[in-house]
Amino acid sequence: MVAIISQAGDAEALAGLADATPLRRLQGRNATKADVLFFDLDGDRVAVKTYEARNWIIRNTLGRWLIRREAGAYRTAAGLGALPTFLGRPDAFSLATEWVDAKPLSERKDEELAPEIFDRLSAILDELHGRGVALADLHHRDVLLGEDGALFVIDLATAWVLGNRPWPMRRLLFKRFCESDRVNLARMRARFTGGDVEAAVASVSPAAAAWHRRGRKVKAWLDGVRGKRR
Repeated sequence: MVAIISQAGDAEALAGLADATPLRRLQGRNATKADVLFFDLDGDRVAVKTYEARNWIIRNTLGRWLIRREAGAYRTAAGLGALPTFLGRPDAFSLATEWVDAKPLSERKDEELAPEIFDRLSAILDELHGRGVALADLHHRDVLLGEDGALFVIDLATAWVLGNRPWPMRRLLFKRFCESDRVNLARMRARFTGGDVEAAVASVSPAAAAWHRRGRKVKAWLDGVRGKRR
């Protein structure tokens, strides 16, 4: 159950959410990740990303901050067809979007996909970057492909919004995050079309490849600290 409070969004689409029972719940991958609840509200299919099940500290610090950031990114990119429609924030640590009928590419790891899919994903990134939104952590879990071929991008929690009057440092970071999106797209394309991943990364640009290598080293170090197996 999700308590409704006044937040910007589609109030009509969220009507009845407080008393609805989710059809299913996608559990967060760890204690710092949100759950996703799926509802059918008289034919309106709604997905709610929520930190309600996390402990009080995570819910009211990281949860609130990430939800606020993600909602801001959805608003900035409003109208882009490859994003599920943003419906609003049911509460301070949740957000609601349209529930799209598609599966993540992470469930197609054993398939070889058509290069055209990644051409379309590249065009989606062009539109996002043009609107001042860099995803910053594009992952095959966050790219959904429908049976009808429709392509969607979800999870803007780590997205970086350039803003209307950005300072030089913010512009620089935005450029770096856009390059990161391109690197992750190149890696994804290579993995799903049988290409060489390292060559794909290098093809983006030397600076982007170097940025990516540094990021991978930091991630490997953090995984080691957390005891996570690679």
